[in-house]
Amino acid sequence: MAALPTNNRYVARIGKKEFTGSGARFENGDTLFARITPCLENGKGAFVSGLAEGFGGFGSTEFIVLRAKEKSDANFVYYLTRYPEFRKYAEGRMSGSSGRQRVSWDALAEYELHDLGKGKRQAIGDLLAALDDKIELNRQMNDSLEAMARAIFKSWFVDFDPVRAKMEGRDTGLVADISALFPDFMNDEIDAPKGWRYVPLSELTSELRRGIAPKYIEHGGVRVINQRCIRDRKVSFDASRRHDTEQRAIDGREIEVGDILVNSTGVGTLGRVGQVWTLTETTVADSHVTVVRAKDEISSIYLGRYLLFREVEIESLGEGSTGQTELSRTRLGDLPILVPSSPVLDAFDKFADPILKRISASDEECRTLASLRDLLLPRLISGEVHIGDAERLVGELGA
Repeated sequence: MAALPTNNRYVARIGKKEFTGSGARFENGDTLFARITPCLENGKGAFVSGLAEGFGGFGSTEFIVLRAKEKSDANFVYYLTRYPEFRKYAEGRMSGSSGRQRVSWDALAEYELHDLGKGKRQAIGDLLAALDDKIELNRQMNDSLEAMARAIFKSWFVDFDPVRAKMEGRDTGLVADISALFPDFMNDEIDAPKGWRYVPLSELTSELRRGIAPKYIEHGGVRVINQRCIRDRKVSFDASRRHDTEQRAIDGREIEVGDILVNSTGVGTLGRVGQVWTLTETTVADSHVTVVRAKDEISSIYLGRYLLFREVEIESLGEGSTGQTELSRTRLGDLPILVPSSPVLDAFDKFADPILKRISASDEECRTLASLRDLLLPRLISGEVHIGDAERLVGELGA
């Protein structure tokens, strides 16, 4: 990207007088900008919102508070800190010892940006903020849907609420045809409802194996999921890499929709579980991840939910010295899985399937919106793309 003209400077300043105590005071509409490596390199920063009216806060001394001179520019200031040229400028003016270098607030104040004009600054900030607001709204909705699915799973298959209600002569709270699927007493010998059973995971899976040892390339090949892709009970492709199939064939080891992935090495990551709900290209897992695929006799939705619920227990199955902990296929395969009756599993699938599909579609939309935001941000600020063209593009996507 060409260097920006420097005829006019636009950067919000935070005066020295506002630095008190151990950090800078901030309020709604301010932007917190990380000033230390590697935070700066990783793009750490935040837009302040949601504080109670009349209240502020004090940030760490490792953040600089940027406040717009006019409220209409608050969003623009935040996105300016995400502008690659601005970040490059900040990194080039860091000082201090290696690994702990910092950029000062007065160095940032010297940054110069061509004059976009008040109306265009506000339009750019508002458009990019609208994309982020939609992403956040989707995430909040997904959190609610996930909580709903988790609550029903726990009620039916962990606390056995419908069964216990029947045993005590209470209403199950379910519609009659669903309620009738549950037994009316427990098998105390195995602590499970009558007719349900525990089966080792290995007997319920058609695949229970580690992924491949990849030969990495920058482009081409196939996508490789690693342990960083599995966190927060989800599978994300953001941290995935590429494998060269010409150096090592994948031999039918492709991941399928519905597969459950379990992180299987290392302290802190071992035991994390995620389930694959969307695939847009050929994908494999690396050798630090165990692929679990349900047989036809067990619902993949139920099995995924069950392993997610037992993440902490799965983590405890790791063996080995600190830093070298491994989860063997044998120990994971021996994990007892509660298998309810087929009618109950079918009823749970009918409830959970549309919820999980909605979450998956919303996650995909978030990725699309984030990509669009990251594409537009530098081009809008540099003037390469006109705001009207960007607004039409966003409108065509329905964002």
